[in-house]
Amino acid sequence: MKHFPRFARYSRDDAWQFRDKVKESIYSCFEASIMSKMFTRAVLLSSFVFLAILLLTCLSQLPVVLSTDSPSNEPLVIVIAESGMYDEIATSLQQYKEDVEKSGFSLNITTSNQLLNGTKEGVREYLQRFWRLRNQTVIGALLVGDIAEAWYEVGSNKFPTDVYFMDLNGIWVDTSGNGIYDKHLDTSGPEIWVGRLKVSTVNGDPIDLLKRYFDRNSQYRNQLTSIPWWRTLLYMDDQGVAQNHDARTPLGYIAPQVISVTNGRTTNADDYKQRLQDEVGFQWLYLMSHGNSTYHTFQVPSKETFYEWDGTVYASDYRTLNPHVYFYHFFVCSGGRYVDEDYLAGASVFGNDYGLLAVASTDDTYTFPYDGFYKALSEGQMIGTAFLQWLKNSTADYMRRTSTGLSPFNLLSDSDYDTLLHSMVIIGDPTLRLRIENHGIEVAGVTAAMQNVSGTETLVVSFTVENTGDFPEAFNATVHIDSNLVYESSLMLESKGNRSITFFPKDASKYIWSDFIHHQVRVEVSSGSWEFDVENNVRYEYFVSKIIPKSILADLPEVIFALGGVLFFGLMGWGFLRLLMSDRPLYYAHRGLARVSAWVRTALLRRT
Repeated sequence: MKHFPRFARYSRDDAWQFRDKVKESIYSCFEASIMSKMFTRAVLLSSFVFLAILLLTCLSQLPVVLSTDSPSNEPLVIVIAESGMYDEIATSLQQYKEDVEKSGFSLNITTSNQLLNGTKEGVREYLQRFWRLRNQTVIGALLVGDIAEAWYEVGSNKFPTDVYFMDLNGIWVDTSGNGIYDKHLDTSGPEIWVGRLKVSTVNGDPIDLLKRYFDRNSQYRNQLTSIPWWRTLLYMDDQGVAQNHDARTPLGYIAPQVISVTNGRTTNADDYKQRLQDEVGFQWLYLMSHGNSTYHTFQVPSKETFYEWDGTVYASDYRTLNPHVYFYHFFVCSGGRYVDEDYLAGASVFGNDYGLLAVASTDDTYTFPYDGFYKALSEGQMIGTAFLQWLKNSTADYMRRTSTGLSPFNLLSDSDYDTLLHSMVIIGDPTLRLRIENHGIEVAGVTAAMQNVSGTETLVVSFTVENTGDFPEAFNATVHIDSNLVYESSLMLESKGNRSITFFPKDASKYIWSDFIHHQVRVEVSSGSWEFDVENNVRYEYFVSKIIPKSILADLPEVIFALGGVLFFGLMGWGFLRLLMSDRPLYYAHRGLARVSAWVRTALLRRT
């Protein structure tokens, strides 16, 4: 029998008590296990609820699309509309969406209350999310209504800048901590364009101004407007005349008819207002004058003070005069400062029946080359794309000049460049394109030759005209030989058509037989105001005439007369020399004269 000394001293009652304690311990562990499972389940459920809430929160911050377009590979335009006015302009925005999509783009519309927050950071973060995550190429954004703006400062100048929303990967620094950026670090330039439809600071009802704007925007896109595309007005006040070449040449890219007003005694407020009321109108207006956000003024030469002020044009004038102008380029300091009441660019774009867009500055502006901008417009680029490319190239050029020690353009200082490249804005719809048509009539070839037809010399002139444009053209063709009109006709050619014409000029003998060896043939076709290249509207050709053949008998009288003259003057010369060589020249001269006198007297007596 085996003994267990450890338990030997315990009684049966003690054993039962021990069993009961073991049971309690087992039950306690079981209850703890059940409670542990319940706790685990509660934790899991709580975690699931938390994750669900987090997911819904994240989804609420994803881009909310109020338009119904489906994802595509078309370039994407983002529209952020002020939520307080969205319902009232929703129909206009829908029409705008349809018009833009007809141009080959997709459009996403959202409201400001769907952003992470309504601050400038929230707007930029929203654009960045699209730019980084969407499987589409984001090309630009249109901010409709009161959408937050960013501010930038250069020295003591503080101004709003939309470059903050254009450069989505740049670093913006506020070193002073006053809420205004003063340093912008980036090497690649902005990635998208941005335009604003800011109407709360324009006189009038904001909803009505936007509805009317979208209406004429649609009319322009559908070619339901009447201002001729080929007319542009260049109006440059006194101190800008030295930079006339910086504007005249680029404007020639977008319009064959540039009306240039740069005379110091002509540029004044009254003359400018009169041109704004031109009934024909201008597709583009380029203005350079002094001013601020609400007016611009003009100077005239003065002997006493070098110049004196000669009238002011206010933002209100762009409403009351109702200029027949679609697009503006304001070289006026702060002309695009959209935070100021009744700002110039806003009045010109939203305050009348024709304005569509203005390129302007929110602070000081400087003379600067815009050749690339206008060249891109002439090639059919959107205004936003052309503006973006100009800004990128100008920024790169400035960085190249500073890194290589080259002098900046027009000797602008670093602060001038910093202001210029951060203050330019687009007020209006950047997806618009200028209407530029391709018209061209040219003289392709000219020949002029003499032919012998049935024994008679005849002059034959041939020329060819071509229509190189995209539209049917009616025009006049004229042919001159030297200064004489020998042919004139009205012609009509379809697009890409040509026509050759051959004719025999009347009274051609004076060109065939003449004393002038070379004759000029000038063929010219009339040019319209809409034609860019007019140099090939004229073409020249030359031919050589023949010498008229004459018989000897016909020339005999002239020969006899010439020989008689030679004989007479020869004898006279011989007699004079003989007289000079004699030993008594005066005696022989007197004697000779006496003989001549006697001969004459005798002849006279015989006649009587």
